[in-house]
Amino acid sequence: MKRKIYTEENGIALAEYVPELDDRDLYECWRDEATESGYNNKCNMTFEEYLAHPIRSAKIIIMKEGKPVGCLLLSPPDCDPDLAIMIYPGNRGKGIGKAAFALGLEYCFDEYGFDFIYAGCMEGNEISLRMLTSCGMVPHPEGNVIEKHYITGEKRIQYDFIKYRES
Repeated sequence: MKRKIYTEENGIALAEYVPELDDRDLYECWRDEATESGYNNKCNMTFEEYLAHPIRSAKIIIMKEGKPVGCLLLSPPDCDPDLAIMIYPGNRGKGIGKAAFALGLEYCFDEYGFDFIYAGCMEGNEISLRMLTSCGMVPHPEGNVIEKHYITGEKRIQYDFIKYRES
């Protein structure tokens, strides 16, 4: 099956999410320990339960060399625009996340006409923090949220960031 490619730059493509091709990869990524820590959430669902409770976010597949390597998640239309990213295990630490997130921001501004886009990262997630700031996101402290750690119950901050459309 050929996917629709939305945009492409420097070997990274943003493509159509095809459930029969992508649901399993995204589910497995949600169950990955690093992803759970980054999203402060333990995924205890079976694959069947996951399919029965679909994520409301718009999903955009990140492709490199024709293969899915991650997913961008854009908040549902009834929410403020918030962009999140997941890079699948085995593809991390290669600069894909930064390139894909920057391309995703550009795509969302152009495609949806947003004036701003939010993103966040958990306290202590230095990799995400560097990625967000290198993509032009700036702290938005009024959006910070204190959450309990998904395992220990300790209080952690989910830092909020914002990027405004360039005029």
